[in-house]
Amino acid sequence: MKQSLVDKAFKKVDRKLFAPKEYADLAYSDSAIPLGGGSSISQPSLVAEMIELLSLTGKEHVLEIGTASGYSAAILSYCCQKVDTIEINPRLAKTAKARLKALGYKNITVHTGDGALGLSAKAPFDAIVVTAAVEQIPKALTKQLKNGGRIVVPVGGTNASDMQQLVVGLKKGGKLITKLITTVRFVPLVSGE
Repeated sequence: MKQSLVDKAFKKVDRKLFAPKEYADLAYSDSAIPLGGGSSISQPSLVAEMIELLSLTGKEHVLEIGTASGYSAAILSYCCQKVDTIEINPRLAKTAKARLKALGYKNITVHTGDGALGLSAKAPFDAIVVTAAVEQIPKALTKQLKNGGRIVVPVGGTNASDMQQLVVGLKKGGKLITKLITTVRFVPLVSGE
């Protein structure tokens, strides 16, 4: 059986390099790792599922909403041509940017800003992945997605204890056709709106 881009990417990215020292023992478990400030690194199985749902071929320009530690962006960097990732928390953005640079990632650009607004200056994107929960898919993200592009996003309750539905959307004729995938729990997307 042929190995997927995502499987290959996971073999190249050491999660321990993205985890806070006090949680290093969790780096190789399939569990979330807290980063402080209400942010976390998602469990590897969920990161893999979300990236697989983007159906990447290696040639795409991908927008990631919620950089956190930079772990998901690192995985994405092996699955597409270019990653733009945006983080609202300036401390996390600065740390992720320095970490990714030190590790030699050249096709990832970290931005500080409101993920709900996307990154219109770099749009359109072939794919968008949102790593925090939203009540509904932000219109700005749908607008910045190319026709034929995919978005993966947790949609539903945005209280810390709420469960959401992981949704994949395909943009056709300017409209988003969505499909529910599974139930998940994510921290809410922090927005300046």
